[in-house]
Parts: sequence; C-alpha cells; structure tokens
Amino acid sequence: MNFEPIDLLPQKAPMAFITAIEDVDFDNQKMITRIDIKDADLMFQKNINGVPSCVALEYMAQSIACYIGAQDIHVTGETKAVAGFIMGSRDLHFMIPKFNMGESYYVHVQSLFCDNNVASFDCKVYDSNNNVVASGNLNAFRPDDINNFMEYGNE
Repeated sequence: MNFEPIDLLPQKAPMAFITAIEDVDFDNQKMITRIDIKDADLMFQKNINGVPSCVALEYMAQSIACYIGAQDIHVTGETKAVAGFIMGSRDLHFMIPKFNMGESYYVHVQSLFCDNNVASFDCKVYDSNNNVVASGNLNAFRPDDINNFMEYGNE
C-alpha cells in the first residue's frame, strides 16, 4: 500500500516537511520517510544555505505522525490525521550543523512502545551516504478528541 505524507499529517503546507514515505513495515513497527531540502522550505535559512539541524526533531515528530496515520489506515481502513504532541525526548543528538540545500535525508522511526494514546519511538536521520546525522527517542501523546483536549485538557 502506498501512502502520501499529506494524507497522514495534520500539518499542511508550509508546515508539512515530509517529502515521501520510502518504506513502511507494520510487522516490525517501523517506517522510513524522506526529506528533500529546498530553498523554498519554511525552515530554510539563506545565511547557512540549509536548514538548522535542530529541525530534525520536527522531522522525527512528523515521521512518527506518518507512521501512526499509516497504521490507522492499515488497521481500520480509515485516515485519522489527528494532531499529537511530543511529550519529551531522550538522547537527542545532532551530528551535523545543518541539513544541506539540495540533499535528501531519511528518517527511520521504530516503535518501542505504542498504546492507544501514548507512544515511544527510536528515531534516526540518515544522509544519502547512510551516515546517522541525528538521533533520539521521542515520546508522543495523541488524544482521542483533540478539540476536547485543547478546551478541557488541563482540568
């Protein structure tokens, strides 16, 4: 089954950064997404001719959202591009100062734990030479009803 990032992400342009879904493996609970760095990107900075490496956190988060959205379709047949929240990260490392314009990067996300609303993922970003350029574990939360959560979540 082919998945399009725009169908899986709650973000829309210009905040949707995932270019393509390269691979998904539901049996092993993992996905690979691709990010193509362009000078038209929202996070692109002309003075460094690229995107700052700290944006890898958002690349990882959006890749997780793609995996969860694809899994929803795989299990229920329905698309539920619902907003979620990164609740924290561990061992977050950026090995490069920037993502270079004109290059592609590959985000590998592996589910470590996934309950109905809470998930933890091991994430790695690779360059086109298969070098790890960013990594970390992200914890995410997705409420059943985002509108209700945003209005009453703190009560």
